[in-house]
Amino acid sequence: MPPRLHTTAARPFQCNNPGCNAAYQRKEHLNRHVAHHNQGPRSSCPYCNSTLARSDLLRRHIKNYHPEKEAPPSRAQKACSVCHARKERCDGGYPCTRCQRRGVTCSHTRLERACERQADFNMDLAASVPSSSRWIAQDFIDIYFAQFHPTWPILFRATFKQSEEPCVLLQSMAMIGLWIKGDQAARDTAITFHHKLISAIQAQRSQWYMPETSSPNERTPWPIPTYQSILLQLIFALLVAKQDSTFNLNFRLQLPDSEYELLTSLVETCCRLGLFNYPNMLARFHSSDSIALVWMSVEEIKRFGLALYKLCRLCTRSDSTNKSGSSSGLRNELLTLRDLDFCMPDSDEVWNTLPGSGTEWFRSTALQQTCRNNRDPDGWISQTSAKLYDERVSFDWI
Repeated sequence: MPPRLHTTAARPFQCNNPGCNAAYQRKEHLNRHVAHHNQGPRSSCPYCNSTLARSDLLRRHIKNYHPEKEAPPSRAQKACSVCHARKERCDGGYPCTRCQRRGVTCSHTRLERACERQADFNMDLAASVPSSSRWIAQDFIDIYFAQFHPTWPILFRATFKQSEEPCVLLQSMAMIGLWIKGDQAARDTAITFHHKLISAIQAQRSQWYMPETSSPNERTPWPIPTYQSILLQLIFALLVAKQDSTFNLNFRLQLPDSEYELLTSLVETCCRLGLFNYPNMLARFHSSDSIALVWMSVEEIKRFGLALYKLCRLCTRSDSTNKSGSSSGLRNELLTLRDLDFCMPDSDEVWNTLPGSGTEWFRSTALQQTCRNNRDPDGWISQTSAKLYDERVSFDWI
């Protein structure tokens, strides 16, 4: 902000620096101006000789030129869990304005805070993987989208912004990219981060798990990025299990007990929340929300649900905890087709849109396509279960 050269009653905050007559209406604007005079240690980079005029410029400098280092904390408020999940601007209040308007529970306790305390993530990654890029995670997230995303398309790439995504999700994506990279150093590092992230997820279980005694309603938050991160960890656990385990007679891989319990906990939570019920999906939104936001969020949950079902079809308990080998028992504790009360996703073309296509492209192209009639239960995936499942037949074929 340019300095005001004349002090009046409307500009009571005056610079005391000798020879400077700048004055401002607000104290924070004066503080920013004074920082230009002082160039004090508050804005001096601790990792090089650069000096920045403001703390926000210092944080940007460290992010760009010292990506493996930790930047000083920002005074800016973090978005609440609900606004973060919806990818909406949050005023940082408690409760925030948007949550008050919707009448939903506003929470600032998010799983990613546990991951943010892992300050050694990028440093360990840089030390373990040769030829790391300027921003250490970017290469592996690029690998994630190029090679993993086509098979497990659970993230909407068009709105994906690395600077705004939860730490636990970014680290899970980088972990997958490391594993796909394939060399031993990268895979060893991926396993190390898998163990750290699984520990963080389990330590924060109370923040995402929905126990049987709870009574969720439309105001109960749905931390979708957390669920996506857990799913990525479970997919990774299956990739690792493939090396150390054998298929059972149903051609399912055995997950370690701790990971299998995490899978059943995720399935239980999603089912108790009614996450995969289309009317429940719509009930999360206000009538003023944009069609693009509603479409993206519904499509995201659909693809998450199908990916979770796919994972459940690929794995089983270990022999030590599944003595009977009963397929009906697995069917009751894992996700099935009858749990998916929604239609198939609409369009891979729109879902795989690259970042930067813009809102106008979405409105002119994506919303002009014919979408499925999700309101008609006859078109829901769950309706197929009546023809494909029979309690009198235990043959595990789908």
